Amino acid sequence: MSFKDLFQDDYLFTNNAHARVNLIGEHTDYTGGYVMPSLLNFKTTIQISKNNMEEYQVYSENFDEHKNFTDFLKSKNNDWIDYVKGCLFVFYEENKHIPNTYLNIFISSTIPMGRGISSSSALCVAILKTLNDYFKTDYPEKHIAILAQKVERNYIGVSGGIMDQMVSSIGIHRKAFFLDCLSLKFELIDLPNDWVFCLVDSAVQRNLRDSAYNERYNQLKKAEEYLKADYLGSIKPDQFDENKINDELILKRARHVITENARVLEAKQSIINEDIKLFGKLMNESHKSYAKDFEASTKDVDKIIERSILSGAEGARLTGGGFGGFTVSLIHKNKYEDWKKNINKFYDSKNIFEV
Repeated sequence: MSFKDLFQDDYLFTNNAHARVNLIGEHTDYTGGYVMPSLLNFKTTIQISKNNMEEYQVYSENFDEHKNFTDFLKSKNNDWIDYVKGCLFVFYEENKHIPNTYLNIFISSTIPMGRGISSSSALCVAILKTLNDYFKTDYPEKHIAILAQKVERNYIGVSGGIMDQMVSSIGIHRKAFFLDCLSLKFELIDLPNDWVFCLVDSAVQRNLRDSAYNERYNQLKKAEEYLKADYLGSIKPDQFDENKINDELILKRARHVITENARVLEAKQSIINEDIKLFGKLMNESHKSYAKDFEASTKDVDKIIERSILSGAEGARLTGGGFGGFTVSLIHKNKYEDWKKNINKFYDSKNIFEV
């Protein structure tokens, strides 16, 4: 079904935003640390026009659902429409001079949902970019990302950082997006041509609201209290006094984030130096920390990591918020065909995606 089929009108503005894979740096963003994601080909596209119905009309191609509303009250059942309402609410709060304008909104997406590659952030960024075009508010891409984070944190209620929104708004394909999440300074770094990153879908559905994501957020904030630090991202591994934390669980969570930040900085340099062995080693260390200290992996995911490395990957790790979703593997171009042949013995090719 097209926009015109549904609304008997042509859309006036369209924009899109892509999903991301986080190459390394998990749960370091909201603790003021470093991350290094990259864009994927999957994207969400928004088309809008004005309507005269005195209500918002929204259609999601993925859900094949048409929803109408006149207010921005959040639903009681965590519906997909909440992300649309949240974007409109945040946008109008930012622009109190703009009168409430009823719109037709058509959403289409190729992003697999609930897999840890940021389908929700891509949706918010795409909507806000399209509203930015429609209302000619001239927001830069960084501000679009900040507004999108407000939607997820203040309206939806997920205690995430700024990484997903920043890379979805600003990122470029085949470049690593190195981000200092405290200052929001970023660098776009070319990925070496002979490196291949591949995703394998664990087929374990995850939901940030239902997962332990917010619980982990609170644990890390507790660690900052123990260490009397504004952000864990400010603490280097050699400055980390484990004796200050007398709770073993909080200690493990803090250890993951503090060592992960150091890995991201080292990984950035290894890309610049085209040192694939070092980057792979850091990915493996990252997954071990994510699984053992942060307890965000599953047996199915750990099995994918093991099989990927045995199949020829230099490194592999769970990517995204954790508790299922995709793994990302790094393979040298010369080994890629053998890796793919081996991994296909265990997983269907439709569940394997090249970055």
